[in-house]
Amino acid sequence: MIVDSVERLALYAALLPYAKELSERFQTRQTDGLPFEVRFKQYDTKPDEKRKFEVHRKTIDLMMCFEGEEIIHICPEAELVPGEPLPHGGDGMKLIGAPRGTAVLLQPGYFVAILPGEAHMVGGQTAPGQAVSLSKWVVKLPSPKSFCVL
Repeated sequence: MIVDSVERLALYAALLPYAKELSERFQTRQTDGLPFEVRFKQYDTKPDEKRKFEVHRKTIDLMMCFEGEEIIHICPEAELVPGEPLPHGGDGMKLIGAPRGTAVLLQPGYFVAILPGEAHMVGGQTAPGQAVSLSKWVVKLPSPKSFCVL
């Protein structure tokens, strides 16, 4: 996991493919022509009992926040129970377990890069019972083979 400001994203180019280009595009929100998937997500944060962990094997989830804030829990996959596969044949699976591990605050102008094998649970409320609207990119970056979990 890497957490830092989007302004500094280009410094991680050796680890995160397309880091410099994504940091520049974040300002304009333009995703046309990129050779990987960028999902624009808007949702309200949820209570812990409505959140699930997931893990990926071959992709890096790069989450870049525009508005709002959320808590993302990150822990070793081994601490959780395997669940169902991700929809539409997505890379990885859902996992069963209550929030645990490291609680990361994702806020506007910041990013979190979640590497293959790192279980993560997004959408946590920063204050229990108080939903916050959030908008962010979830970028599905190709992972260097050395990071992949098979």
